[in-house]
Amino acid sequence: MKKLFVLGMAIMMAGAISACNAGNKTANESVSTEAQTDSKKADTSESADSKKADESKAADSKKEDVSFPEFSAKTVEGGEISNDVFKDSKLTVVNVWGSWCGPCVQEIPELQKLSENMKDKNVNVIGIAQDAGSNFQAVKEVLDKSKVTYQNIIPSGPTEDFVMSLQAFPTTFFVDSQGKIVYAIQGSKNLEGFTQIVDDLLSKM
Repeated sequence: MKKLFVLGMAIMMAGAISACNAGNKTANESVSTEAQTDSKKADTSESADSKKADESKAADSKKEDVSFPEFSAKTVEGGEISNDVFKDSKLTVVNVWGSWCGPCVQEIPELQKLSENMKDKNVNVIGIAQDAGSNFQAVKEVLDKSKVTYQNIIPSGPTEDFVMSLQAFPTTFFVDSQGKIVYAIQGSKNLEGFTQIVDDLLSKM
């Protein structure tokens, strides 16, 4: 879990439109202590040597093969889903979001368009609705309003732990057919932004 968190933080892309800080969630949805500590350490790093060390670590972490956490869960639509879903597509866009997060909700229609546009390129889109377990109706309303057809996971167990370790929402992971995370971003994107990232990743596969 810690290894995955470090990887995610290391490869976050600059220029994201906007994001909700995990600290804005309610107390029972707070981010893990370990994640908060790691973030504070990163924010207070001021020396040139520290910055160089951080850049070196980030470069190294990009080279690591890190798998998306194993999961077996239910979807908002009532179906079953697991890591096996990655095998069916060349690339899977996994968007972690919450109904309480404005930027998350705003990008849902963009992800729906991405899902429709990328089917011919064997690209799948999956959502993980952070608060689906505690506020199912709110999540369902967001999805229904945007006429979402791609699957959305209700996090539980290890999947919920993983989601709660994230520092900001939305966070989006790009996962290959082997279940390896090949890229990740924090903050919302529009259709053009997502398309550019996906096309770039596909060109390297």
